[in-house]
Amino acid sequence: MASEIPSARPASSVPNLQRPAAATPNPVLQLSSTLPAQLSIGDSTQAQVLALREAQHSFQVLLRLSLPNGQYSTIEAQTSQPLTAGHTLNVTALSAQQLSFSLASAAQAAIATRIDTALLAPGTLLEGKVTQVEANPQGGFKIIISVINSALAGQQLQIDSPKSLPLNSLLSARIDSAQQLTFQPLSTRLEPLAINQELQTQFSQQGSLSQLFKGLDAISLSNLSPDAQKTLQQLLNGLPELSQLLDPKKLAHSLSNSGTQLESRLLSGNFDAIHQDLKANLLRLIAQMTPMLPNSNPTLATAQSALLSQALPALLREQLLSNSQAQLREQALRFPLPGRLLQTLDNPNDLGALLRLAAAAVSRLQTHQLASLGQTHTNSEGTQITVWQLEIPTRDQQHIVPLQIKFQHEQAAQKKTDEPTVPVWKIDLSFDLQPLGPLHIQASLQGASISSQLWAQHNATAELIEHELSHLRDRLLAIGLTVKDLTCHQGVPPQGAKTRLQQRWIDDLA
Repeated sequence: MASEIPSARPASSVPNLQRPAAATPNPVLQLSSTLPAQLSIGDSTQAQVLALREAQHSFQVLLRLSLPNGQYSTIEAQTSQPLTAGHTLNVTALSAQQLSFSLASAAQAAIATRIDTALLAPGTLLEGKVTQVEANPQGGFKIIISVINSALAGQQLQIDSPKSLPLNSLLSARIDSAQQLTFQPLSTRLEPLAINQELQTQFSQQGSLSQLFKGLDAISLSNLSPDAQKTLQQLLNGLPELSQLLDPKKLAHSLSNSGTQLESRLLSGNFDAIHQDLKANLLRLIAQMTPMLPNSNPTLATAQSALLSQALPALLREQLLSNSQAQLREQALRFPLPGRLLQTLDNPNDLGALLRLAAAAVSRLQTHQLASLGQTHTNSEGTQITVWQLEIPTRDQQHIVPLQIKFQHEQAAQKKTDEPTVPVWKIDLSFDLQPLGPLHIQASLQGASISSQLWAQHNATAELIEHELSHLRDRLLAIGLTVKDLTCHQGVPPQGAKTRLQQRWIDDLA
């Protein structure tokens, strides 16, 4: 019977020899580059697994390496061992391009349950990757997220969520408080990427507005259809005189018709106001002129328009913008927007050249719009920054003077005290007015306090403005403002800090 078989096994007649266990070497990470200079061979530290991708016979891993000076270094490596994003490794430098590693214990890989709002203020966008999902007995889910941006990059964050999230999925959340996040929809996460890509495209196509209007003044009206002639006259008549912008109502009218409000007007169904809109009239003129090209028919005109939109960016990139995409985006976000001269319209019958200038002018207006969206954000201190950037072509006697304007509104995060925060308004103006030459004006207004700086490229103009600053100060004081700073410089304003670019891997498991 099986039940009668004793469970104890007979002892071996030969005693077991106590053999030492063979030491299993730690697996190795092969670095794609050399070891950071702060680490020497034999040094040990910790590394956070940011991302993992399976190759043919190995795994490519992105690591955030802790350095002895408290800083971090992001490195790429290969290993034969599968790892999990978010895990912490104990690593030791074996050579200049090799690290041995072992998985750190849970006690060593600390998981945060709250956010330090001194590092990341409420309103900041936090991005992360889901590394662990567990169901809570009381309901809901406990989710571990590996943060991949901001000052918390590489750290793990534990959140409670009523819904489960897919493992390895990427997510974005707005920080509401130290212990509360609001998840952002996918459209919100993709919007900045789409803006940056379209900004680079439109910037590569844009051209000077003054060059277009010089061409429109010289075009032979006999080559245009009656509808195109009407649109052209409407476009030229809509240009305000520079002196008219001293009237606040006429200035507001010019700002609203500069093209920045076209899309919102169309979405709201306000079609009556778009006949004075600069961008709408340019688009209408392009549509009316395209079928009038020599040997053109509707099908051919559509093909020519498509070829034009494809060939023009490549031509400009080849001739004017032979630099990287990062530099292209940085130039597109600078103010004022640099001028781009495409070609001289020598022949008043050259409708094809005029169409290129009109298309470049539309791209210039759209570059201003996209630059406004690209600069609108909430910074790490919680200050909400909203930017409106536009360009108004004005008449100064027989000259076309494009006036570039940038408004910036800064609303600081509400403090714990009941005192309301006072927003800051910043205004930039840039134009080239003969015989004064290029001028740039910056003004900052907070409450009743104003500061302003002016730059003139011509030395004589700078001296003239410096002489008249006392009269400007008196005018500002007369309307009740407190003048903090009022200066003039010869040259151009310094450019701001370069836009910080984030580099990350695409997770094909998300």
